[in-house]
Amino acid sequence: MASRSSSRPWTPSARALPLFLATAFFPLACRTGTAPEPRPAATSPAATTTTSASRPSADPTAAPPHAAAGALRQVLDLRVHSATLWHLQGGAVLLEHAPDLFALLQHDAVQMLPHLARGLSPDDGDDGTEAHGSVQAIQGRWPDALWIVWRDHDTQSAEYNMWYQRLFRHRRDRWEKVHETRHDPSGNTLYRGLWEQPAGCLVGLISDDREIPSAWQAEVNALDCPGQPAPRSSFKPAPQPDVAIAATLGFASGHVLVLEQPTRPKNGASLPPRLAVSRPGPPNRTEIPLPLSGELDLSLQPSRLTSCQMLGPTPDNVFILGNITRGTERLPLLLHFDGASFTSLPTPPTPHIGEADLAEDGTLVLLGSPPASRPEARSIWALPRGGTWTERPMPVHPELGEPYRPWSLAAHSLEDLWVVGYHEKQGGKDRHLALFHSRPLTSAAPGAAAAAP
Repeated sequence: MASRSSSRPWTPSARALPLFLATAFFPLACRTGTAPEPRPAATSPAATTTTSASRPSADPTAAPPHAAAGALRQVLDLRVHSATLWHLQGGAVLLEHAPDLFALLQHDAVQMLPHLARGLSPDDGDDGTEAHGSVQAIQGRWPDALWIVWRDHDTQSAEYNMWYQRLFRHRRDRWEKVHETRHDPSGNTLYRGLWEQPAGCLVGLISDDREIPSAWQAEVNALDCPGQPAPRSSFKPAPQPDVAIAATLGFASGHVLVLEQPTRPKNGASLPPRLAVSRPGPPNRTEIPLPLSGELDLSLQPSRLTSCQMLGPTPDNVFILGNITRGTERLPLLLHFDGASFTSLPTPPTPHIGEADLAEDGTLVLLGSPPASRPEARSIWALPRGGTWTERPMPVHPELGEPYRPWSLAAHSLEDLWVVGYHEKQGGKDRHLALFHSRPLTSAAPGAAAAAP
């Protein structure tokens, strides 16, 4: 368990290359990642509008010309109630509130992408279902290899209240469905992690987490490999329902890391979470227990991982972060894995670790969440390579006199950060979102709008 009182700096490996954070979608509310290779960023010929960060001088939320380097400044008003930033391979970032808003954030510019909504929501398809789903993950490279996971409700078996997932790939000018998880009266499955193996071939770990003897066995499947043979899987699953999957990180090399939460005690004692490592070759697994703080006595009460993520460019340079709970106790968790063992790292002074991203320069950035009774205390924390945790303040809203609260983030470096922030009134009924950036953006194209969508 990371020591919250430690102030020693952390120096990750120099191999910390560009990384893409994918979002996971499971009952443990954890996010997963993939490990991309460095690629030059590409621009899309379909991008239609470029929006500048140059706000009108009368806008009091914009950073003044003398603002410190890296200070966040408002660049876009978002007329939606939620929006997520997805860090893609090659450095591009997608801003998404499907199906109403898609924007490409790249080269210090914002390009609106209205065409990305085509063919995505179920009502655009041919099955007659209603558009009541949501985006669970976006990953890949812009614009030639981009996948999206859409979570939807099975209206044909509504009595079972089943949610399932569809996998789409963007081709030409619309999304095309390439895979769908199982959903029938006997059970349903979900994607627990997605990655390319090799480039252009998407594979995924699929399982369910039902703690019953008939729980479907986890397995790695090729999901979208046009013109390529299906890759050989090295992953060897543990028997279900003995474990629940908290996070997955896969690599083009064939390495697969799975963060597992044992669900059954052994000799009357609860087992700690563990990392299952599968290396290239025939199916195999090595189980390594997570080192946990003495503050958590697992012999007294079972533990549970929440909001957990794995981020890393190589199998021997991986961050594991999130939270671990035991009863009413909850402590932040931050570890580094070097391929064989763990190092506990200091956590920022926040009781809960939320969304996180690993920048191309090795900086780890995360959202710190306060207790539910103090949502206004949400904060952004950054851990640069060789440095210590520092807080990145949000701009103050001119009318409310309090800072915007961070909602989602994506980082290219310590000084190159995108953030979706929000403020709300009337207990969340009147919510306003805005996009912030830590660097001045390029000039606006003629006629560019200052709000979206």
